[in-house]
Amino acid sequence: MKQQDLQLLLEKYKAGKCTAAEVTLLFAWLDKTAAATPEAGLSSEAAQSVQNAVWQHISKKPAAKRRHLGLWMAAATLLPFFICLLTWQQHSRQQQMAAVSRLISRTGPTETRRVLLPDGSVAQLNASSSLEYPAQFTGHERCVSIKGQVFLDIKHQPQQPFVALSGDLRITVLGTSFLVRNIPGQPAKVAVASGKVQVARQQQVLATLRPSDMLTYTDKRTFISSTDTTTINAWIRGEQLLSGATLQQVLWELEAYHGVTFSSRLPLQQGRLDLSFSSNMTLQDKLDIIATISVAPKVHFRETGKGTYEVY
Repeated sequence: MKQQDLQLLLEKYKAGKCTAAEVTLLFAWLDKTAAATPEAGLSSEAAQSVQNAVWQHISKKPAAKRRHLGLWMAAATLLPFFICLLTWQQHSRQQQMAAVSRLISRTGPTETRRVLLPDGSVAQLNASSSLEYPAQFTGHERCVSIKGQVFLDIKHQPQQPFVALSGDLRITVLGTSFLVRNIPGQPAKVAVASGKVQVARQQQVLATLRPSDMLTYTDKRTFISSTDTTTINAWIRGEQLLSGATLQQVLWELEAYHGVTFSSRLPLQQGRLDLSFSSNMTLQDKLDIIATISVAPKVHFRETGKGTYEVY
């Protein structure tokens, strides 16, 4: 503050015309002069002289005015504290927002990906799938959201259960490895390779699954069947293994992996096929094999557009 500005402010203060902001400014400046800082704009002798004049003027004020002035002085003194408090609160909010920020990992057709979660658990995404999860797991549970097909190997933490949300389903585990498959237009599936999981829908428990158990959920109906644990995550090893699958199930696998669409008027729920496809096989290679081994019904494939096929 320049000396002439200070003088004007002092005169205004003596006349009782200072605003609250100006009183705060005046006493903030006085704090600086107490330390003879360069910002004050005066020598230490001049600053001390001004301080003495102000305090002498204060001592002549009536008691009620001195109390009023004391309040403004308290406000000026506390101002740095409140600034620090607001800064800390803003920093705390930023930390909280960072803690709950969500990350999304996606795969495209024929692409698979391994994702290491913040707690050390591992998620393996099959083709055309997505996994949403927080940058850090906070709260009483570890929660992720799944679309498509994801195999999870969960780190055991009894004090913080792991929850996977997929469509209408809520899968809760403590420590296990399991597959979640939820693709639009297809039945949802949960298959357990190890450990135990609980599957619920809208707070209603559908089943508790153990190794080799597979839950299939479609049209609000639940089916429990047995599955070979070696086939649950075969695609992670670069294989597609299907055992006793209908033609519809085989085509669903190809649609999800290759990002294509099949249409047909044939009874695709028939047929029981055992198939093994490797990751280096093309879609056409797979279609040729299906056309060769299919019997009831016998099928053929015709490409009708980019990514669309007719089964006849």
